[in-house]
Amino acid sequence: MCEKCQKESTMFVNTTNKTLAVVQFGHRRLSAIATKVNIQEQCRVNAWQVHSYGDINELQRGNIRMPQIREPNQLLINVEAASVNPIDIFMLAGYGKTLMQIPRKFEMELPLTLGRDFCGTIIYKGPGVGSSFSIGDKVYGFVPIHKQGSFSEVIVADNDHICKQPKTLSPVESTSLVYASMTAWSALYLFGNLVMKGAKGSRILILGASGGVGTVAVQLLKSQNAIVHGTCSKDAIPLVTSLGADCVFDYRDPDYLKNIEKEGFYHIILDCAKFGYDNIPKTWKYGTYVTLNSPLLINADKYGLVRGLINSAGTFLQQNLKPPSEKKCVMWGFFTPSGNGFRFIDKLIKDGKIRPLIHKEFKFDDLPCAFEELKKGHMRGKIVVTY
Repeated sequence: MCEKCQKESTMFVNTTNKTLAVVQFGHRRLSAIATKVNIQEQCRVNAWQVHSYGDINELQRGNIRMPQIREPNQLLINVEAASVNPIDIFMLAGYGKTLMQIPRKFEMELPLTLGRDFCGTIIYKGPGVGSSFSIGDKVYGFVPIHKQGSFSEVIVADNDHICKQPKTLSPVESTSLVYASMTAWSALYLFGNLVMKGAKGSRILILGASGGVGTVAVQLLKSQNAIVHGTCSKDAIPLVTSLGADCVFDYRDPDYLKNIEKEGFYHIILDCAKFGYDNIPKTWKYGTYVTLNSPLLINADKYGLVRGLINSAGTFLQQNLKPPSEKKCVMWGFFTPSGNGFRFIDKLIKDGKIRPLIHKEFKFDDLPCAFEELKKGHMRGKIVVTY
């Protein structure tokens, strides 16, 4: 346990009042919700929150009021596992705080609960959820980045953002796939336009194929019969090859750039490694370059909403102003909370087309340690927190 976790464990006093009818869920006890009972007034839960932006020391464990369902299609989930993603590190430092105020309707952003995906049990559902899900169902899913996240014992989720947990996977394995898979799907299918063109037969280069998003992207594309080339360090080549990649390049090879060029045309280049558009050789032949590290949110945080958007628009236009003969375009990819996308991913996971890769597990009490591990980088799989 790291120093931060030891300090929080010492200071924290559990004052949770669970006075409702109780149902056993794993090693913990949480309340089953009786009709017309206001659980928000009677229960409190443990959560890790950020009260001011900064480094890992800003993570504070506390006892908060049970999250409230505000829409008929929402559910309460008793969380059993959640993964730690790079977006959590960025948001901890304030990334996106300006632009995210729009979907938040300019409501108070802090304290903020991080965490973008989860696996757990439904303990209450709104009247609009219908018969697709029942109390007691094991589910996994995601939380959009403008909403309170999953580093809490109980969270609110939209019924369009969850699916039933795969029976062949554990909660840890299930949640490890969600955010990375949805980011890969968003980048390739929405911003790379595979939703219209289809992936079959497409030649796609993944820069950073051994990371969380990269490993899922390889599997996703191979399940759709695409031709996949990837880049990674030499020691990760066996891993990326085992996932089905047709050709893998060592990015430390002195002839790395030329080797990629020799392979010919790529319909899409997906940049998961912060390689950067400015570093793409002009001799590379491709149709669409999709980056997961656009300046959009950073510019809004740095220059303010209006000036930031104007600055970003100028950069985007500049990157796409090319002679008509080139026929290349640049797209900025983002995680998109699509129910249809998640159901597509869910089927692939349940069919065994996408498999989980776990780097390390941490207990909920040790969340800051999990953040520290993520910051080290060069992982071969996901970091997951269990509750």
